[in-house]
Amino acid sequence: MEIGFKLPNRANRAQLLLIIGTGIFAAGALGFIAGYLSQGQTSMLGALSLILTGAGSSVKRVKYSGAPDPTK
Repeated sequence: MEIGFKLPNRANRAQLLLIIGTGIFAAGALGFIAGYLSQGQTSMLGALSLILTGAGSSVKRVKYSGAPDPTK
């Protein structure tokens, strides 16, 4: 089985990106509130979480037919 070829693998990767992006955002906010991170570090973590969350949410979910699409 090829990793990333079938649609459920692609959807799982998108969901993982969303979870990681949200986790980085929450960790950055908590770190800033607790005083462990500076404002510059917090803005970098915010940008990284925004990139990961955007990449995860941009994956389109298409109904999986069971057969791979030969045109892609």
